[in-house]
Amino acid sequence: MSQPLKTPVAEMSDHQREWFAMAMISIILADGNVSEGETQSLVQSISFIKNPQVAETLKKYIAYQTVPNLTAFTGWETKPKNRGMIMLDLMHIAIADRDFSPKERELFIHIGKLLGFNVPKVEELISMGTQAIEGMD
Repeated sequence: MSQPLKTPVAEMSDHQREWFAMAMISIILADGNVSEGETQSLVQSISFIKNPQVAETLKKYIAYQTVPNLTAFTGWETKPKNRGMIMLDLMHIAIADRDFSPKERELFIHIGKLLGFNVPKVEELISMGTQAIEGMD
């Protein structure tokens, strides 16, 4: 998770930034195995959240290992590439521990649907992520 985000966070509304941060937290917590390093990196990477109350709420999700409830992503309807960047960033987060568990895959498909992607497209990304893990050895 140490690589910079590809998602153009500067172009996001506050609501979109909060959604993205919650999606990041969700993917980290999905497999129930959260390392201290993942937690530290995640807290640093959600620094784009400027509202201190929202940031504190997000940190509580991490501390209590509670997966946030995500709703459909709104905005960027005419910018599918930007929505795709969100998926790529989430993929990097999901495979950072060199594992892509069934629960992470299930959540990744769910998030893809919330972003407006069809299942075959999301499964294509999952395949790329699996190949990336194999290339890490």
